[in-house]
Amino acid sequence: MKYPVIPVAQTLILSCINLEIIDVVISPGSRNVPLAIGFSSNQNFNCYSIVDERSAGFFALGLSQKSKKPTILICTSGSALLNYYPAISEAYYSEIPLIILSADRPEYKINIGDGQTINQPFVFKENILFSDSLKQDCIHGTSEIIKSNSQSIIKGKTEYSNLKKLQDFIQMENEKIIEKAFNLSLNNMQPVHLNVPMEEPLYDFENSPSIKVNVQKKINKIKKLENINDYFNEIYKAKKILILIGVAGENLLSKKSIEKINSFPSMVVLKEHTSNVFNDFFISNIDRLIGPIELQENANDIFEELSPEIIITVGGMIISKKIKSYLRNYKAKKHVHVGTNIPKDTFYSGLSHLKISADEFFENIHLKNIDSNYFNVWQSLNKSKLELHNRFLRISNFSDLKVFEILSQNIPKNYDIQVANSTPVRYFQLFDLKNNNKMFANRGTSGIDGSTSTAIGNSVKNELPVVLVTGDLSFLYDMSALWNKNIPTNFRIIIINNSGGAIFRILPGFRETDLFSEFIETKHNLSGRLLAKMFGFRYTRVSSKFGLNLVLTTFFRNSKRPKILEIKTSGTKSAKILKDYFRYLSKP
Repeated sequence: MKYPVIPVAQTLILSCINLEIIDVVISPGSRNVPLAIGFSSNQNFNCYSIVDERSAGFFALGLSQKSKKPTILICTSGSALLNYYPAISEAYYSEIPLIILSADRPEYKINIGDGQTINQPFVFKENILFSDSLKQDCIHGTSEIIKSNSQSIIKGKTEYSNLKKLQDFIQMENEKIIEKAFNLSLNNMQPVHLNVPMEEPLYDFENSPSIKVNVQKKINKIKKLENINDYFNEIYKAKKILILIGVAGENLLSKKSIEKINSFPSMVVLKEHTSNVFNDFFISNIDRLIGPIELQENANDIFEELSPEIIITVGGMIISKKIKSYLRNYKAKKHVHVGTNIPKDTFYSGLSHLKISADEFFENIHLKNIDSNYFNVWQSLNKSKLELHNRFLRISNFSDLKVFEILSQNIPKNYDIQVANSTPVRYFQLFDLKNNNKMFANRGTSGIDGSTSTAIGNSVKNELPVVLVTGDLSFLYDMSALWNKNIPTNFRIIIINNSGGAIFRILPGFRETDLFSEFIETKHNLSGRLLAKMFGFRYTRVSSKFGLNLVLTTFFRNSKRPKILEIKTSGTKSAKILKDYFRYLSKP
């Protein structure tokens, strides 16, 4: 093992060992050599080398998305750090812990003409939980420090005794900052950034630690709520309670919680596949219900009947724009968010936050005799739309809609699904997953960037194999994700290639023009075939229902290389069929 002689670098490594943070993603560089070699030579850490910082950021996000523990991100100085920004903002809004360590030149070498320098501290501003810059050591590169006419580290005489006292102070201050930052990430499940200024020489190491570090783990204690019964009393009185479950990891609700919820005729649960909660009485297809009602003449009457008195949200972000719009127009009297996720006043109705687990809340609700048909109204609607849904699909031609019908029925039970944003994540919500696969997506900022890198990171930490279902633009946008030697052989990518951003064809205001095609829809004639060859993936392409069903019989079998399946569809035809689908489901 090699420990950097630079105290601040060694302190960071020893702090991670103390706090049992083990996953480290490193983008090669020069200024970060003390950290890169120090971490990668230490058997306490799982280290991954990812050259492209943007991909590295999302790969680290995928690791933490699955492990629920912080991943360390290390980069060199200069613009390298800025390439982490998309992943950091996604982690911030998705509540995924990352710890970014950016190597930097000393402050006195910034803005004087040195290469690879920018103003690195606080570059992420309001899109990160915490940022700070560590103090530069005075006992390393001392002769170089005092050359500067603007340095403020060493003042006056430079006898060893003076330097030792100053270094002791610097060490104490750095440990305070590190302990604060690391524990914030651990307790709040969000990203933090520490800038690490280091003077040359950078390549000196020793075989054992030369300092002792007192950085410790500090777990936040959640206070017991004294007024929880007040919320129960409101629930007992209400006849229309809507529980909405957003993005969540596994085991969000216990069996007892689910049984309690289902025992109330006044409670209805709407969830999305990214909630990873499974129950036959929970409604998984929000847009399949709300979308058609919007097109009906008596939409107002139906929405009034469905509108809740109380909304209870659990988990993170909600995908469906339709449910957000509906609940903003038909406001509930009260919105309560239950759980440790950051609460959001999504429905413009004010918000109460209960900082307790969903199980602690729902398991303690006592049965009451409630005269309500709210559950039955939603279930009746769900049943009628399901019948129309099945009828339409029996006569529907091959399109994106048909592709997702086939995928929802044929992805094996032992596979987790990572789904890209834009159309893929929305199409999946229209279908029931036959095998109740767990589903993950980057819904914090909902961008198409980084989907492949995130999926690969998730697959590395996952005991189950992972399939990424992505659109063509999302796949092409993150093509450097495939430049990664850590990809498991059972990793699968399914690309739905409709030659551009076909989602824009179904949004209000679409116009069939050359300008729209080039600058909004981004039409193209590219495929993943040569990329698959370049990065060692097995590749298959299909363009029909028969071909897709045939390929899926063997696509998920074990192989010596990961696989890409590209499904060619028509964006124009797919947009028309989806519009026809919602019109068909709007039949009374």
